[in-house]
Order: sequence, then structure tokens, then C-alpha cells
Amino acid sequence: MKWSHFFNSCMVITLAFAVFVMAFAPSVISAPKTLYERLGGKKAITAVVDEFVARVAADNRINVFFATTNIPHLKMMLVDQICAASGGPCKYTGKDMKTAHKGMNISTPDFNALVEDLVGALDKFKVGQKEKDELLAVLGPMKFDMVTNDASLYARLGGKGAIIAVVDDFVGRVGADKRINQFFAKTDLANLKKMLVDQICEASGGPCKYTGKDMKTAHKGMGVSEADFNALVEDLVATLDKFKVPEKEKNTLLGVLGPMKGDIVEKR
Repeated sequence: MKWSHFFNSCMVITLAFAVFVMAFAPSVISAPKTLYERLGGKKAITAVVDEFVARVAADNRINVFFATTNIPHLKMMLVDQICAASGGPCKYTGKDMKTAHKGMNISTPDFNALVEDLVGALDKFKVGQKEKDELLAVLGPMKFDMVTNDASLYARLGGKGAIIAVVDDFVGRVGADKRINQFFAKTDLANLKKMLVDQICEASGGPCKYTGKDMKTAHKGMGVSEADFNALVEDLVATLDKFKVPEKEKNTLLGVLGPMKGDIVEKR
């Protein structure tokens, strides 16, 4: 009788626990939140996109790609894309990535700069590391449809960001080089740097457009000699060596710029 009583008591307790679980489990054990929810929903995504687009517009490495873009439409498409990709209720109705970026000649350095700007926006809004990694993992595969210019010299040099760094160092060397710095005593250095960046970027297969004077017109009457030109090349080579530009890329770049000598040198 004692064992029968004990068994019956256990059955009652078990049934009571089962009823408790059935009654309260749905409220205690909820479904895991989607990435969309953990990011903060559409309002939070819109704020991140606004910040991201502002960073891209101010980023000299890649803003050339968006010079003629309809920014409000771009923002709307990005919000819908991130919302849909993260499990939200939005529907992305824009072009697929391959079609949208066809002919833009985007390189891996360009794509990486874009990702850096996105990470900067996510960090500003203190998005958690887990959510940040998940979002980047969702968007990362788009690289294969966007990047089409990795074989170019521009890409192999490291993209526009690397070219800007090279030009900054090069102009600094020229300014300190007493053999030739007199030619640049009255030069607008900020404009010179911009023109050089655009010139090298375009000449190496990048997305930039050089809008300055042709070399003959720009150097007319300066009296540049062959020795002066060689000193300029020496300074450029020293800069390329500082940034450890590989020999192949260095020689290719010098081969692209070398023919300008005929238009720059006036004294033989």
C-alpha cells in the first residue's frame, strides 16, 4: 500500500508539472529573435544607412562611384535590401548586384573601403559584435557580383586609398628635394595632389577621370630638364619603395607615366 501511495503521488506531481509546462512554456520559451529584430527594426536600419551613405560620400577612395547617383533612391534600396536580408518584412525591388554594378570597374580595395564605411556606421550606433558579424556575413557574398576590376594595375596598387597615400608621400619628397622643389614654390599643393591622384588612378585603370591640363600645356615655359625629370622619377620610386609596391606593379606604373617625359622636358 505504501508503494502504491508513493506511485500515485508521483503520478500526480508529474501530471501537475506537465500542466504547468503546457500552460506557461509559450511565455517562458519564446522563439529566437531575427537579425532584423536584433538590429532594431527598420527605424534603426534607416539610421545606419543614412550614416553609411554619408561616410561613403565623404570617402575619397570610393565616392567617385556615386557622383551621379540618386542618393534618396539609393538609401531606400539599401534599407529594403538590409531589411529583407536580415529577416525583416521589406521586399528589395532593385536590380541584382551584378547588373547594378556592371561597368563600374569596382576592385577589391574599393569593396573593402565600402565595408569599412559600413562597419564605421554600425560601430557608431553600437551594434553588437554578433549582429555586426551576421550582417556582414549576409552581405559579404555580394562582393563576387560587384568586383570586376581586380586584374587592373589600379587594383594591384591597392585602389584609390593606396594611390592617395603614395601621392601624399611623393609630393612631400618633391617639396623637400632641393634639386626640383623650386618648380613647385607657387603651386597649389592641394590641387596638385588631387590632379596627380586622378591622373594615376585613371592611367592605372581606375574609376577616376583626370580633368587637368595635358602635360605639354601644364609644363610649358617651366624649363624642365632631363635631370629634373629624372629627379622627379627618383622621388616617385622612393615613395613606391616605402610602401613596398611590388617590382612588377612599380615598373608597370613607371611604364605608363614614362611617356609623359616627352611633353614635360623642354631642355635637352
